[in-house]
Amino acid sequence: MAEITRKELLLALISSGDRPRLSGLDLSGLDLAEIDLRSANLRNTKLGGADLSYADLSEAVLWGAVLIDANLTRVKLVSANLTNADLTGANLHEAIMSTCVLTGANLANARLTFAKLSEVIANEAHLQGANLNGANLTFAKIASCNFGEANLSGADLSGSDLRGSDFRGADLTFANFSGADLSHTLLAGANLSGANLRGIYLSGGELTEATLDGAIMPDGTRHF
Repeated sequence: MAEITRKELLLALISSGDRPRLSGLDLSGLDLAEIDLRSANLRNTKLGGADLSYADLSEAVLWGAVLIDANLTRVKLVSANLTNADLTGANLHEAIMSTCVLTGANLANARLTFAKLSEVIANEAHLQGANLNGANLTFAKIASCNFGEANLSGADLSGSDLRGSDFRGADLTFANFSGADLSHTLLAGANLSGANLRGIYLSGGELTEATLDGAIMPDGTRHF
């Protein structure tokens, strides 16, 4: 099917109702920048390599969707459901994703720089090698996640549930973990230089194998 025909089909489906049903379609590589897909059903839809920059997918269902290497710059995914979606290598720079569901999603090597992820539910998500520099993850539920070798420098994870997550080898410099639950986390080889660890919960966790130069410790003292 020619690309323009596929796009025309998509636009026809969108105009057919308030909740477009696009589940299971192959929309890989399409230019869908700035498109309005609020509340759309995109379950298991293939969107690999698609341009969804500045699109609005708030409250959309993207359960199991394939978004490998998709351009999602500044996309709106507020309260969207991306359970088990594959976003490997996707560009989510400055994406607005507060309260969305990313449980079991694959975000390995994705770019989430300065993304707004407050109150997301992303338990058991895969974020190894992802770039979350400056991201807002306040009060997020991200337990049992893999952040191995990820970049979370300057990220705000205050008040978040990080229980059982793997941060081995991650860049956590100047990240804010104040009041977060890091119980049973793996932090060997992580760089926490300058990080704010004030008031964290660390039952079963271990900081001794992490770099802590200049970090604010759980009791409020600075590590030297």
